[in-house]
Order: sequence, then C-alpha cells, then structure tokens
Amino acid sequence: MNMISRRRFLTLSSGLVVAGCTNSSGGAPSDGAPTTAADPNPASTTTAATTNATTTTMPSAVTTIATPSGLVPDDRVLVMVELAGGNDAINTLAPLVESYRSLRPTLALAESDLITSAMLPGHGLHPSLAPLLPSLEGGRLAVLAGIGFSNPNRSHFVSTDRWMRADRMDQQFGWLGRWLDQLPDDPSALGATALGSNGQMLLGTARYGTVIDGVDSFAYPAGIGNASIRALTEPIADEPLLAAAQRAFLASIGAIEEFDPIADALRARLPEPGADDVTAPRGTFSTGLAVAAQLIISDVGTRVVTVTGGGFDTHSEQLGTHADLLADLAVGLDAFWQVIDEAGMSDRVLLVTHSEFGRRVVENASGGCDHGAGGVTFVMGDNIQPGLHGTIDLTDLLDGDLRPAIDPGNVFTTCLDWLGGDVEAVLGQRSDDLRLLA
Repeated sequence: MNMISRRRFLTLSSGLVVAGCTNSSGGAPSDGAPTTAADPNPASTTTAATTNATTTTMPSAVTTIATPSGLVPDDRVLVMVELAGGNDAINTLAPLVESYRSLRPTLALAESDLITSAMLPGHGLHPSLAPLLPSLEGGRLAVLAGIGFSNPNRSHFVSTDRWMRADRMDQQFGWLGRWLDQLPDDPSALGATALGSNGQMLLGTARYGTVIDGVDSFAYPAGIGNASIRALTEPIADEPLLAAAQRAFLASIGAIEEFDPIADALRARLPEPGADDVTAPRGTFSTGLAVAAQLIISDVGTRVVTVTGGGFDTHSEQLGTHADLLADLAVGLDAFWQVIDEAGMSDRVLLVTHSEFGRRVVENASGGCDHGAGGVTFVMGDNIQPGLHGTIDLTDLLDGDLRPAIDPGNVFTTCLDWLGGDVEAVLGQRSDDLRLLA
C-alpha cells in the first residue's frame, strides 16, 4: 500500500502511534496540556469554593423542551477542535476597555493591532486571527464569550473531563460516544475519527472512534499488507471476549484501508514543505484540519471528527506562544473552509472550538496567566447565528477570573441538534438559553 512520506506531509505534533480504535476504560483523561515547570501544581491557586467542584452540574429534573422532531439529514458532519491547556479568552477576544490594559500592563494587546468589526461590538480579535475576519463578516463565525461551567475547576484533568463527558460526571463515556451508541447502524471505519487525541469524547459503551495520532503512522510497516493481516483473523464465535477484540482489530484494518487513499490525496494536494513555502501546513491545527477536511470530502461516511492541539497552558512568555498558536489555528480554519467550499459541502459542516477553561484576568510575574474560568468558543458554519454572543466582562469577576456566563450545555445541545441526536438521552436535558442554529 502507499504510505505518506514524512518529507511530504507533516505529522500531527502530538506524537506517532500505530493505527487503532479507542477502547479505553473511560477513566480520567490524560492532561490536555502538560503543566509547565512554572506550574508545578495546576490547581495551586484554586480556592476552596472551586477545589471541590468536581461533580456534575446537571439538574436532576429533565427539561420538558423536546428535541426537534424534524428529520435531520444523516450526512451532516460535526468537527470539534480542542485548544488544550486553557486558551486565554481575554487576549483572544480583547475587551476595548481601559481596565484591560491596567490589569495586564505587559500582556494587553495594542488596540490598533486588534481586529475589530461591527460583528464584535466592544471587542477586538487577536491580530493572529485576522484570517477569520471574512468568515465573521460573511456570517459564518459566531463567537461565544464567557463560556464555562457555573462551578469552575482549575484542574486540567477535571475540566477536560467535564468537556469530554458534557459535564455528566456520572457517565464514564464521552458525549459523542453516547450519541454514537444511539445510531441505528454502525458508523463506517472513519465515521468517528479523533486526530491527535485519545478520542475520549468519542468513546461509547458499544461504539468508539478511530484515533489517528500521526498521519505517517496510520499504516502498516513496509512489507505488511491488509490481506496478510486479515488472513490471521478467522472468525471466533465461542469466545465472546476474543471475538470482540477481533472485531475491533478488523475495524482498525478497515480504517487503515479507507485512510490510504485519503493520505494519497493529501500528499497530492499539499505542497512539500520548504524554506520558501508558506502554504503547507506547519502546525498541529493546520495539519489536523487539513486531514479533517480531506476526510469529509472523501465520501467515507465521516460524521464526527475531533482535532486536538496543545500548548495553551501559557503560564509564562505568553505573548509569542499564544500568537503562534492562534495563527496556526486561524490559518488551519481558513484552509479547512476553502477545501469544504470547493467541494460544495459547506452546508453540511458545523465546526466548534473549545478549551477546558480560560485564564486569569491579571497577568502573573512570568509574563503569562494562570488557570482561570470563563473562556471563548468559536462556532463556524453556514447555518448559524453569527456574531458575538456574550461578552468579556471585567467588571464582574469570579475570584479574579472571567465569570462563566454561557453554559457549555448550549454548545452540546446545538451539536446534537445538528447531528439529529436525542439530546435528552445523551445529555439528560436540553440547554436552550442560546440558539446558535439558524
């Protein structure tokens, strides 16, 4: 089979792991972004009020608002992009107020550098996000300011877990995995794919996603082909556990077979990185989103894709690191939509970014910001309510943090509505404070 050369395509930066389907026990996830040396204790500044906030925030009563009964096309696709480590919402979407500069004397961005628009009254986007301005003003981008759980926790582990499970800490499975379990038929081998992560969001009781940690590694070593591997897998009916393992193994083989032409298409479409080449993907997000776009347009039955990139745990020297990360994200998102548009599939795709929490309002002594609460989420698609939802309010802080004002349940509800899932069955209740779908 053909394999992608490392000289021809960048690997996802999270590491290289042989192809496989997730089948973990659903315990606590690995840290989305390892704590830096400047942060030996990620929860060291957490107050007593937030330290114990590890249980679900789901009320016991189920709402009476019913999931929309209209039929949803079964070819819609959801892309979830994780900014692991805790993205700084306040520099991502800077409030145009003087207190922003007094609270961040060295980290505040110059107002003249910010990307302003009538779609974002009172705020300006980080200059690295300039490639997103056409999407914003063209009605394809919604910005959710102050998103976060009402009882925030500053632990990477806990907060990431809450996003993966949709804050259902009584559930050990991911919220998209629970949606996969609802499907009447098994998804295709690449129907649910995690790029650069452990796929916990896609982990269900009976179904789970395919994890691609590195594009180059999602293939067999030279000399070993699919037929040789399949020859070793004679059906076993009287050993249920072995048969289940065998089915998972065969699913991995199917995923590799389906991914092979996608890898070839990527290699043909993207130029080889070189010193003067500014078009080739170079970071985790631009690379992962290029793979996600190719999956979607390749007609392999992809319904959900997750893309994970880290580095947002900016306790020190934040300005340069954050600018580079957001630039990679913006370039990746812009290129993603170009591919989707060229394929005529933009009306089928919804994309959402998320991060486990924001960062504290006041900068620290190391040129960074410590773990905070409220964050910012981007929602992109042709069928959304665009523009600013919420605000970065520096006048009403929660223990020095941006106070969460938009419950992530609104995002989970929107995504499941987009996919045609049973919201109550997956989440326990709907959250309709914020209507994002047009």
